[in-house]
Amino acid sequence: MGWTYPYGVDRKQLIAQRVEGWERDTGDMLVKSTCLKHCYRGGVFSGVLWSVWERTFTKNGEEAQPSERWIQCDLLRCDRGDWGYKDMEESMGPFYFSCPLGYLELVPIDRYGGNAEWREQVVEHHRRRAEKRKCRAIIV
Repeated sequence: MGWTYPYGVDRKQLIAQRVEGWERDTGDMLVKSTCLKHCYRGGVFSGVLWSVWERTFTKNGEEAQPSERWIQCDLLRCDRGDWGYKDMEESMGPFYFSCPLGYLELVPIDRYGGNAEWREQVVEHHRRRAEKRKCRAIIV
């Protein structure tokens, strides 16, 4: 998968586009995807947009099939003034681990599935960061 560069958008606009929900009437049911939560972690010219998504399926106002949830990882970067993204999701095992721990709780693996190995690495990433902060506090 490559990078996508929408025309003429800055980082803020790109993030707004990437977290915008949608709905579609298939004729048989209404499918709706909603971003439940999102955050950007990174710098001025690149970073990661983390988001939690939920997709619902309704027919005549009733649940037609169980909802789906997943964690999305969008790499964002600015290249010669243009902002672009590369989208991945948890099952792809992205080599990025700054996903907020709370997002793992929003998408319980026993209910929605997911990548257990990647989740363990996310937890370990946060444990190491907390340990580093603790060591810095002792030194200061």
